[in-house]
Amino acid sequence: MTKYILHGGAAKRPTEANKKFFAEVTKSLLNPVNLLIVCFAKDKNIWDEVFTNIQVTFSAASPDQQIKFTLASDDTKLLTEQIKTTDAIYMLGGNTKMLRDYLAKVENLENLWQDKIVAGTSAGALTLASYWYENDDDSYNQGLGIFPFKLFCHYDAEKSEQLEKLKTYGDNSEVKTIAEEEFFIIEK
Repeated sequence: MTKYILHGGAAKRPTEANKKFFAEVTKSLLNPVNLLIVCFAKDKNIWDEVFTNIQVTFSAASPDQQIKFTLASDDTKLLTEQIKTTDAIYMLGGNTKMLRDYLAKVENLENLWQDKIVAGTSAGALTLASYWYENDDDSYNQGLGIFPFKLFCHYDAEKSEQLEKLKTYGDNSEVKTIAEEEFFIIEK
């Protein structure tokens, strides 16, 4: 069974809620934990910096875990091999369309994730839904369809008009919202 942890965004904020999210990603895994960091939603020229920063964040959230961090390769064949040998995958937020397009190239992605932990913040969560609302450009988009629901991250009551539009976009599947710094878990 795969454990998915979907986070609503603003994961960089140093809050207890975010610390709890990062700890959740590795807490059930035995040492040493192999953690694959997916930066595809970020510009490639900052991947190394982001990778370094996220290591600090995970280490602070789980000080008792021995974590071996690996930066996900943008070479599809190498990425496939990396996924096979990891315990958990963390997909950062950023440009959801860019992340979706990278992941769409990986054959049998959902099968590769079987029995692993897959966590995503904002874009990392949105791309897994059937449809999503993109805050950055006020657009409605189709995701990878790993989950048969629509997703709205960074949600708050002031965005109720966008939420209503998402309900009518694409199919008539359920819509889920996640506020910033919050997360929920799905086992599939």
